Amino acid sequence: MMHLICFFFPLLLALSSVSAVKAKSLWDVNSFDVVPCGYGGGGRFTAVAIDPNDPQTILVGSDVAGVFKTENGGDSFSLKGRGLEGFVVADITFHPTSARHVYLLTNKGLHISDDKGETWRNAAPAIRYGSRYCGSTQMVASRKSLWVGTDNQGVFQVSLDTSRFSSSPVPGLEKVKVNGLTIFKGHLYAGTSRGVYRHKNGRWEPYNRGISTLKKEIVDIAAHHRKRFYVTEKTAGLHVWNETAEQWEKSAPVGPKIPKAFMATVFQPRNPDKLLLSTHPKTWPHVLFMTDTGGKSWNRLTRFHPSPTAAENWSNARTLNAVEEIAFSPSDPQQLCLADWWNVWKSTNGGQDWSQLHKGLQNTVVCDIKVHPENTDKIFLCLADNGLMVSEDAGKTWKRKMSGAVDGHAFEIEISRRNPSKMYLLVNAWDTKKKVFVYKSLSGGETWEDVGFSVPYQSLPKLGYVNGQATNLEIDPVSDDTVYVGTNGYGVYKTVNGGRQWNAVNHGLATPYIFGADGLLIHPRKPRTLFASTLAGGVYKSTNGARTWKALYKKQPFTYGMALDPANSSRILVCCPRKKLIISSDEGNTWKEVHLPGKAPRHISCSSVAIHPQHPHLVYVGTLAHNYSPADGLFVSQDGGKTFSKVPLDLPGVNILDVAVQKRSDPSVLIGYSGLGIFRGTFKRKLY
Repeated sequence: MMHLICFFFPLLLALSSVSAVKAKSLWDVNSFDVVPCGYGGGGRFTAVAIDPNDPQTILVGSDVAGVFKTENGGDSFSLKGRGLEGFVVADITFHPTSARHVYLLTNKGLHISDDKGETWRNAAPAIRYGSRYCGSTQMVASRKSLWVGTDNQGVFQVSLDTSRFSSSPVPGLEKVKVNGLTIFKGHLYAGTSRGVYRHKNGRWEPYNRGISTLKKEIVDIAAHHRKRFYVTEKTAGLHVWNETAEQWEKSAPVGPKIPKAFMATVFQPRNPDKLLLSTHPKTWPHVLFMTDTGGKSWNRLTRFHPSPTAAENWSNARTLNAVEEIAFSPSDPQQLCLADWWNVWKSTNGGQDWSQLHKGLQNTVVCDIKVHPENTDKIFLCLADNGLMVSEDAGKTWKRKMSGAVDGHAFEIEISRRNPSKMYLLVNAWDTKKKVFVYKSLSGGETWEDVGFSVPYQSLPKLGYVNGQATNLEIDPVSDDTVYVGTNGYGVYKTVNGGRQWNAVNHGLATPYIFGADGLLIHPRKPRTLFASTLAGGVYKSTNGARTWKALYKKQPFTYGMALDPANSSRILVCCPRKKLIISSDEGNTWKEVHLPGKAPRHISCSSVAIHPQHPHLVYVGTLAHNYSPADGLFVSQDGGKTFSKVPLDLPGVNILDVAVQKRSDPSVLIGYSGLGIFRGTFKRKLY
């Protein structure tokens, strides 16, 4: 997916060949520094927690990036992922009496922080929430214990003794999705996909009297320890416990038009009759309601104020976008925070007005990075969810450029070498199948024309790595009306007339599962020569404009991102599993293997590779993990790929999906993450 653009930095030694360069003779890897140059939005914010003693300290969870933290009330956030092994956050809660201790429930275990979320340790890998869609309150504290609900393992009791961690299961709700926990009058209650349960005398018992037998998916549960008890059923809405009748009673309707589904519930700690109730993320429009009467009457909250400096998203950020969790500040009843699928919002007047928080919240999945060939301050980002974003100032500010294009996941953009105003964009729409969405622009990306095509209806192989999505785009360097598209399932398609007609060109391509950054490449000096990186079949080559294909390296069947050496186009680098590269210097006739340093588990692969176009001895490689585990970060070679060093990055181990080189006076690289947005990395110091 990467289009490599030159940048210049002075060499200390004259280089007669790549092999003459020693890693220690150039840049000090330990001086490598990264700064964010993206924006917030594009992933889901899943959880929010406010320090009970300091309302200025707020932690926010993501479904792809782990934890963000602010200590200035939300003016700016920073990533806090050191030690984190899971990046899908289900819930966050502070220790009830020692706020420096924080608990984080993730897809890879229950993590604990001893320093207010700065660093983490995985205290209980077995206590995890594997579902990417969760409830709102998976953790609740009693006097001595933290109770943790999971999605298929039941409930656990965790000691709040900070000097010694211990946990034990609370049997009875295994294989039931727990969406929330609360404590009411000394008993523990669970809101689950099968209704409400109370834990009494060592066992769980149903507690659903008054709730329709047809509607028992409890999405949230909340209780003031002695005064009020609420549950929210997904389609029936809020229910209030009637102590006298000993049953649940539905609250008053939220309005004349009842939403199809509901999600998050929270009450003010000092006034349990004041509640907020949100609609479910999968419904539209997304609405937030408030009651001061315990559900007897409701008001709709509408005053959401987007930040004028925030980047635009597909919904324009003018209202809510799928609420996941709401939290009152325990020490300031007028302060609330709300996490939705695009933003974090804050209210300082009890929920009447909401301000958008966005600085540092780079919850953004980057699929492709391109730098304009004639203006290196102009950067194009292809993103999951938000489509194409463009910066004119090297990443300081961003604008969305999707006029004429469908909303969805932008996978790659390519710029014509003959006419930089001519571009092609590849998008995977959210809901539409059986079509590949390709767009052409003649205005530098300001507007787009649909030149996509349909794919034949056929059952794809039932393989976990095949999804039918379009993944790669390439423009012929001689004729920018000739374009190739690679897909993960349907192989390669080609047009020779700017998208008016497309044809499948897969003869000999036995595994048409193209994947990875630059998984499809055109030889820059031989436009009829192409390379395709496939899942299950390794690398293929065509020498006749994709009319026929030939497998090159069957020894390594799974391959990902690729790069062609700009100084020697016969030299190709290919990413492989277990932190391995295969390298050919003769267009794929012969190969050698290079392994990145450190452990090489099966689930971690090289994902993307970039070669410095002016100094080909400098090679960057990003890694990814295949099961939402931590990847192994970024590696750099200073001898043309013979040996590599790991770059020490103070960032969570989130997958790197793309790396691209930018023409600058310093040796910088752009790093695109699956959840952290885009960062610019730069060496600050030479060794000699």
